[in-house]
Amino acid sequence: MTSTTPPKQQPTYTASLIDIGLNNFQIWALQHPENIFSKVLLPIIILIEGLAANLPTYLDQKRLVLGPNFCCAGQVVMGEFEAIETALTSPQARTSRLATILLEANHLPNQDVGGRNVFLLALSDEEATGSNDHEAFRRCLQDYILNDSSITRQQDAIARQLIEKLAADYIDMSHGHGEAFFSEDKRGWKRFLIEYLHYVLFKLDPNDKSTMDFLTDLHYTRQGTLRYFAGVSSILEKFNIFGHGKISEMIEQAATIYENSPVLANFNEQSDQYNGMTRRELAKMMTSIMSIAALQGPLHLGQTAMGDRPLPAYKGRNTSEINPTHYWDELDLDNRESVRLYILECSRLWAPVIASHKIATDAFTVTIAGRYRTFPTGTKILIPISLGLLDENFWGPTTYQFDANRENLCPFHMGFHSVGDRSAGRICPGKDVALNMLVDVTIALGKVRR
Repeated sequence: MTSTTPPKQQPTYTASLIDIGLNNFQIWALQHPENIFSKVLLPIIILIEGLAANLPTYLDQKRLVLGPNFCCAGQVVMGEFEAIETALTSPQARTSRLATILLEANHLPNQDVGGRNVFLLALSDEEATGSNDHEAFRRCLQDYILNDSSITRQQDAIARQLIEKLAADYIDMSHGHGEAFFSEDKRGWKRFLIEYLHYVLFKLDPNDKSTMDFLTDLHYTRQGTLRYFAGVSSILEKFNIFGHGKISEMIEQAATIYENSPVLANFNEQSDQYNGMTRRELAKMMTSIMSIAALQGPLHLGQTAMGDRPLPAYKGRNTSEINPTHYWDELDLDNRESVRLYILECSRLWAPVIASHKIATDAFTVTIAGRYRTFPTGTKILIPISLGLLDENFWGPTTYQFDANRENLCPFHMGFHSVGDRSAGRICPGKDVALNMLVDVTIALGKVRR
């Protein structure tokens, strides 16, 4: 179903002095990274603007006033669909960043205990740098955790019971915007994600209340994701905000739970094909993956699809006036593909992951602010996934409207760090698990709504 609301005529916007000043300084600073002003001021901009740019409307507004290419949070942004498509399907050199946010390198697994870096998002592709740690560690993850067995568990009796319990919670709990079904962490959406994903991925017992309580506390109540953010994490830990004074110990406890899980019972220590990854290293890697990705992406997308979060108020658009649940209520819930497309369209209009990044392995030239600009090897380049999903030159005049049946939605969707199913080996390894779960949930809860 396509929105019948006509698109607003898009006016012309002028960049503010702040927009222009930030853009121009970062262009210069990235071209002259060794200058003292670059070294002093750029880290401040990276920290502050990096947090601001994590808002869904920020990059869209920047593109609107500065053009498709600009600088943001210490990175060069190339926002045209073709450039993003190329970046997502090419090998990438990486550093310690999450989208626009700088990460605390010494908090990443397993560097936080003096070991080697096993954090997949910060590891480069072999073709880009020559190191194959990313490929080896990802292979280990897929062989033991994100595999056919996890997909099979999604269809067994325990997984079905968890979805039935979620449907019962949906009936019993208030489930409007910001209400208990979405906000509480002992029942409802958050608790379901903890129990369901830890069962599907690790085969942990969802009825083990003490374990599930602990994992809920770490990943949601104490907002464990923030442990990895540069600057923010140190402040939280120093002043024990959100209980982060003990967060490092809790991460080690969670890693022990994962390490002793049934799926790792027959782990082959020091295998050459995994570059000698140990059971403990894999468990530590999974603590970060669960906090940053597995328990955040589906949380966000489910909230969007089920009406907890209004769509972003993109500047000059009427997207925030769209209520996705109107389309949910008209879906053919017996048609899984229609439900899947509905979820993909929700994530197109509000991507759970707004961006990725890469490091330039050669000098490159791009047009910014009407001039050719050349940047040196080592420059950080933002891959603005959300801008690719909202590029009117590709998606057409209905880009900011809701249309789950739009042409090319599946083959060109960028929401899983890929273009459809195309990537250079960095497509989200949990894509199938996440989509299967969200389809099952959307069907089950859609039926009890009616």
